Amino acid sequence: MQKKLQITFEKTLHISAPDFTPILPDNADFWRAYLDYCKPGKNRELAVYAGEQPMPEILQEANGLTCVYPQLVAEDGSVHDIRMELHITQDAEGTLHYSATMQNNSAVRLNELQYPLFSFEKMVGALEEDILYLPDGLGRRTVNPHLDTQKAHTEYMAADYKNIVQMYKYPGQLSMPWMALESGGKTLYLGAHSEIWRQISVMTATEPREESVPYFMMGIASYPAVEPGETLCYDGFTAALFEGDWREGADLYRRWAESSWLTGFSKKESVKYLHGWQRIILKHQFGEIYHTYDELPRLYRAGKQYGIHMLLLFAWWEEGMDNGYPNYRPAEDLGGADRLRAAIREINEDGGVVILYANGHLIDVSTDYYKTEGYKYTTKDIDGNDYREHYMFSNSGTLLKMGNKSFVTGCYGTKEWPEKILEIEQRHLDLGSNGTFFDQLGCGFYLCFDKSHTHGSRIDEDPHLRLPVVKKMKEMLSEDQWFGTEWVVDRMSPVMDFTHGFGCSIAYAEDAYPYIYRYTFPEIITSNRLIHDEKPGWEKHLNYTFVHGMIFDVAIYRCRATLEDAPRYGEHIQKLVTLRNQYLDFLVNGKFDLPREALPEKVWGAEYTLNGETILTIWNDMDSDYVVSYGAEAGTVLKPGEVTVVRV
Repeated sequence: MQKKLQITFEKTLHISAPDFTPILPDNADFWRAYLDYCKPGKNRELAVYAGEQPMPEILQEANGLTCVYPQLVAEDGSVHDIRMELHITQDAEGTLHYSATMQNNSAVRLNELQYPLFSFEKMVGALEEDILYLPDGLGRRTVNPHLDTQKAHTEYMAADYKNIVQMYKYPGQLSMPWMALESGGKTLYLGAHSEIWRQISVMTATEPREESVPYFMMGIASYPAVEPGETLCYDGFTAALFEGDWREGADLYRRWAESSWLTGFSKKESVKYLHGWQRIILKHQFGEIYHTYDELPRLYRAGKQYGIHMLLLFAWWEEGMDNGYPNYRPAEDLGGADRLRAAIREINEDGGVVILYANGHLIDVSTDYYKTEGYKYTTKDIDGNDYREHYMFSNSGTLLKMGNKSFVTGCYGTKEWPEKILEIEQRHLDLGSNGTFFDQLGCGFYLCFDKSHTHGSRIDEDPHLRLPVVKKMKEMLSEDQWFGTEWVVDRMSPVMDFTHGFGCSIAYAEDAYPYIYRYTFPEIITSNRLIHDEKPGWEKHLNYTFVHGMIFDVAIYRCRATLEDAPRYGEHIQKLVTLRNQYLDFLVNGKFDLPREALPEKVWGAEYTLNGETILTIWNDMDSDYVVSYGAEAGTVLKPGEVTVVRV
């Protein structure tokens, strides 16, 4: 149940309710800004703190208030001709909406705005008992987030003597741009509900080590980069208080998504039968050939016998994995283009699917493409240089561990890079690929400072510019062709037919909490990851995958081998795929939720509701038997390690 909040200003901004009166630190900042002289040797991150400003003009309004700062005073005492208007309104449901208008008449650039910020010495309960819910990957549940944030102390790199900050990038590390803090039976939701899909950071902070009075801060950092002479408004920051758990916040975010950018899921009927894939590398980063095109039908059959009917084919091109981007030409030493087409055709005739890899983000700096033209289409850092990424894969030697490859990143704010991506997709389809997989479309985002690109001074719009290109790529495919990328993220994944999972809770861990994303967007088809072979505990990873409705990324010996080389692994997947097929509509189309009754520690479960019926997937990870406690099949005994499905 949502609570109505009262907004007042007394030295700082306060939110309260009849049974909600948080204790704030003295003169707590409810916003901060960071200025940049943009000159060598000058301060690039000059802080402006709300608590150090003269009293603002407060304009009371029927449904909120506006705080007006005619100029900004930086931490070094310098005064800057930047007018800041901070608007807070409340809608009929009680949700708070925050926006900021920044009019920059100074000589500096306003790079970053942290707004809104909420700081608590005590929200409702004790700090050490608070719980923070973050859509970090599929989800992270952190008890005592104050202590967790204090562990983010950099020891050297940041001004931790002012406060200790932990940031989570979105899109990227976070799959959705919100957080929820549960304290004493109340849940405070904070989210970014912006029509423009921007890069932001969700952040937490605490007092420095030396402070005797602890506090916990949560907030959102955005990157407007307001140039001298510009006026810019950023809106879409949202807060709400609930008498309930994090799911109230997830529901709020989902409702907003449906009213804004989420226009539905065009899920292809054939995709629901995708139980996973064998991820295969043909030619490794350092050049060793593991398989040729002629071997592909055999590799496919190695998975087919266990219920896996797709090859996600990496390193099929001339230069091999993580080399040659964006060339992607069939390799003669693997058999040539005709043999690749023939192998795909043979697999298709046997009922299988082959999807070819490309990277939607990286450009190899050693390629002629980069040297002759690609360098003009890259994302640029704050100094105007290419961002660089370095991959250090090796055989059993040590030299390549020192750094063997360098990449830059393509900017979707150019005309030429999206055209190159669309050209690559067409080449894949011409080779017979049953769709396309473009790596890193859901996670490879950078702030771009190249003003010659279409985004101009808006450094944070890579996601906003990338999405239309991705939608155009999807339109190039038929109903029988699938489109995938890496990393679950809210606005990208609904466009995809499948997502190659990565991030927190994508694989089994004792503290994994995949419920946050799965509850909010259960329609998404995503895989597990990072298992690789029959390492200790591999069965747990597969059971975890099944229970939470994910599919299987089979990457034996890190994509070098097949399920023929890990038959026990294959037999367990086959068992789970058989069970999955029995309840496929529930798992693919059902509404995902936590079990309605709390399960014991180390018993994992999830509910799926479809057309008024509900099933419970359940896995006993205890060392003793577990007796199912509710539902039509209450009393069912689940032995250690067993997985089953019961009707509720």
